[in-house]
Amino acid sequence: MNIHIVGAGSLGLLYGGRLAASASNVTFWCRSEEQAEQLRSKGITIKYKEEVTHIPHDLFQAEPISRFHDMGGPGEDDYIFLMVKQTGIERAVEDLLIPYSSEQRRLICFQNGTGHMEQIQSLLPNWLLYAAVTTEGAKRSGATEVIHAGDGSTWIGQVGKVRFKAAKDNSQREDAEKELALTLKTAGFEVFLSKELDGMIYRKLLMNAVINPLTALWRIPNGELLVSEDRVSLMRELYEEGIKVYTACDIPWEKDLWEQIVQVCRSTSGNTSSMLKDVQEGRKTEVSSINGSIVRMGERMGVPTPVHRLIWRLIEGIHV
Repeated sequence: MNIHIVGAGSLGLLYGGRLAASASNVTFWCRSEEQAEQLRSKGITIKYKEEVTHIPHDLFQAEPISRFHDMGGPGEDDYIFLMVKQTGIERAVEDLLIPYSSEQRRLICFQNGTGHMEQIQSLLPNWLLYAAVTTEGAKRSGATEVIHAGDGSTWIGQVGKVRFKAAKDNSQREDAEKELALTLKTAGFEVFLSKELDGMIYRKLLMNAVINPLTALWRIPNGELLVSEDRVSLMRELYEEGIKVYTACDIPWEKDLWEQIVQVCRSTSGNTSSMLKDVQEGRKTEVSSINGSIVRMGERMGVPTPVHRLIWRLIEGIHV
C-alpha cells in the first residue's frame, strides 16, 4: 500500500514509521528540507517505555513538500494521511492537493476540532474524505525521533455531511477501506472502521477544550490540572458549559464524560499537550478550532459560552 504522510510531526512519525517498518510504501512530506534530509540520513527512532525501535532510512522516502508536484503527487490507489494541524489545513490543501481536485483521491484527516472536513470537501469535491480520531499518545523529541507516550485506538470513517455518494464502485471502496484497516493493524495499531464517528469527534473535542488550553495557560503537564481545587473547578466550568451547548445542538454525550476527562489527565499525567507545546514554541495554536468551535456552536443555538470565549481570547493573546 502506498501511503503519503503530509506532516512529519509526532503522529506523522509514529504512524509513518510503524507503517514503513511493516512493509508499506511510505513517503513523508516535510515542511522543511532540513527535516527531510535528516530523515533520509538517520531514519526514524520510536521510543516506547523502555523500548527503542529504529526504522532505517531505506524503508521509506522523505521529501520536502516543495517537491510534491515534481514527484507526481498522489497516485490513484494511494492513501494520503493529512497530519498537519488545523491551522495548516488550508495551506496544505491549496498548495498540494487542489491541482488534483478534478480527480478522485483518498484523504484521511487526523485533525482535532470541527468544521475542517466540510472545508476540505468544498475544496476537493471529488475526493473520498475520511476523518480519523485517535487516542494514541505521541510527542516528537527531535526531527527524526518520537516518543510513543501511550497506546490508544484509531477510528476511521465519514462524518457529518461529508458523505460519499452512492456509486457502482462502493464494494471496491469498502474493500480498500478494509485493506487500510488491516495495514494499520499489521503496523501495530488498534484500528476500527466506524459509521458513527461524529460522537467520537465531539467527545474528543470537549476533552481537548477542557484540558489543552488550561495546560497551555498554566504551562503544566496534563496531570497537574488535578492537583488543586481551583484548577479542577475551572475545568468543570468548561465542561458544564460545553455540555449545555451539546444538549442544545442535540449532540449525544456519555454520562460519564467528566470522569473520562479526569481519567485522561491521570493516564497522561506527564504529557505536554499539543497546545502547550505550540505556545512554548511560539506557534499559532488550535484553540479557535477547539474552544472556538464550542463558542460558535453556542452562538448558533443561543447558548452563552463566556468561559470558553475567555479561554479562547487568552490563548490567542499569548502570541501576537
